[in-house]
Amino acid sequence: CPHELPCPQLTASKPLACSFSQAYHCIPFSWNKKKQKEEKFSMVILARGSPEEANRWPRITQPVLKRPRHVHCHLCCPDGHMQHAVITARQHGRDLYRCARVSSWGDLLPVITPSESELPLSPADDKDFLT
Repeated sequence: CPHELPCPQLTASKPLACSFSQAYHCIPFSWNKKKQKEEKFSMVILARGSPEEANRWPRITQPVLKRPRHVHCHLCCPDGHMQHAVITARQHGRDLYRCARVSSWGDLLPVITPSESELPLSPADDKDFLT
């Protein structure tokens, strides 16, 4: 996490732990009818050093949705809140857009998010909410 606050996904009205699904092929035994299974795994990220030295970039908490000319990212921000970001090349620059397109679940996204008081209510209200 980019913060040491309570997890915003666990304190929400519908708690959802940080986890991801991974499909795998089963060993082909005669009693095992399924060829492919899916399991959920939790993510634990450990780092050395003090929290002040750590990057304060938000972490991607769900699969990145890639759409034509924009990308949807769900971020856990350093201020302890979740944020949904819609990133486009035109509004946020080609470098950030390309970085977001190739990012995956659990990666840090190299952006600085606005403080909690400056967050728009929804992406439709304010299109320039990432700096």
